[in-house]
Amino acid sequence: MTGRRFGLGFLNPGSPLANVYESGFTRPDNRFIPVGSDDLIEYLSEDTQTFGGESKNIRDVARWLVRILEQEKSVFERILTRTYARVNPDRETIDVLNSEPPDDSEFRLLNTKIKHMLEKANFEQLSDDQVKTALEAGNTHGIKVKIDEESLEEMSIWVRGRSTAPFHRRTLIHPIKGVTSEVAIFNRLVLITRPAGEDNVQVRLFKDIPIRDVEALLPNASVSMGLRDAVMMIGSGAGAVWTVVAKVLAVGLVAASQLLWVVAVPLAGLFWKVFSGYRRAIKDRDSNRAKHLYFQSLGQNRSAIHLISFMICEEEIKEAVLLYTFCLDVENDGHTTSKFEIKSEIEKYLQKLTSIEVDFDLQDAIETLDRLHLWKDRGELRVIGIEEASQKLELHCQQGLSRDYHVSLLGIPN
Repeated sequence: MTGRRFGLGFLNPGSPLANVYESGFTRPDNRFIPVGSDDLIEYLSEDTQTFGGESKNIRDVARWLVRILEQEKSVFERILTRTYARVNPDRETIDVLNSEPPDDSEFRLLNTKIKHMLEKANFEQLSDDQVKTALEAGNTHGIKVKIDEESLEEMSIWVRGRSTAPFHRRTLIHPIKGVTSEVAIFNRLVLITRPAGEDNVQVRLFKDIPIRDVEALLPNASVSMGLRDAVMMIGSGAGAVWTVVAKVLAVGLVAASQLLWVVAVPLAGLFWKVFSGYRRAIKDRDSNRAKHLYFQSLGQNRSAIHLISFMICEEEIKEAVLLYTFCLDVENDGHTTSKFEIKSEIEKYLQKLTSIEVDFDLQDAIETLDRLHLWKDRGELRVIGIEEASQKLELHCQQGLSRDYHVSLLGIPN
């Protein structure tokens, strides 16, 4: 299917698809470190068993790391929100600088900045096949989901953190008590859409969204009766009509009226059963949509950008503190280690701490220590000591040396 894009095209119906709960979702989002930055700093500083007595001073370096990375985040967020203001559907101020509607170059610029923001916050974009997987999972509600590609100019879905949640439903075997099973969920999901023919971009942030319910969030998703139910209704009706015709031919017109009532009543009941099942599926889907839009919504448009910007700062703090602490341990031990070894050690440490497998973003963490000049020997992954690092970071923060880091990284005017 050919579609217009906002980082992600519409679905390709020719794409292969396996199990709807597994295909395309092989940990697309495991760079996220599921611990708060303040908690992680406190834990590292008290872990003398792993890092020795000097670990208690990690807070001194971490304090300045937090301030510097918050500076960078704040500058980028202000620039991003000014770009977004032109297409923000909730804008309450008057644009006195521009009387013309935004053009394609402005949408491309916004796209670049939002993509950078989400990647820095350790979100990952769902591919066409992964979106199709989610829609296929939505079909398990007993309804058929269709995407109206003409109603949206652009769309993309970004996710972070995947886990499971209990799902309770009634079954034929347990119609009253029901059964509880586990369903796969995205801990955070960002949906970005641009309606066709409009000059606004919607940015929505959700929490704890089951994969099978992603379709309920899409503004251009519509539902219809599934092929199975339609065939059942038409097939049952056609079979019943043929039975009536055959009986009429056999018994004659005199008894036809009585025979018609005998067949019509159960036929109407069958039609109603299938149709009411379809209506119930639609009602459940609408209920899920309302629940997610209200209870699972964390923010939209300007507020969503603010929350995601905060996530950038959180992830960069955690990555930088972890790498600095482990590389300081390397320096104190006096042995050489490789990128692979340090990455493996950090991931094992996080798994022991959280019981979750994390793909530590080593390259991003190295780049952070690069621009803050904390390396003593970058090749051997050795960092400067805590006292020297604290002094250097304090001066860096006071002078705002990397305030424009994100803007300069994008290579675009601010």
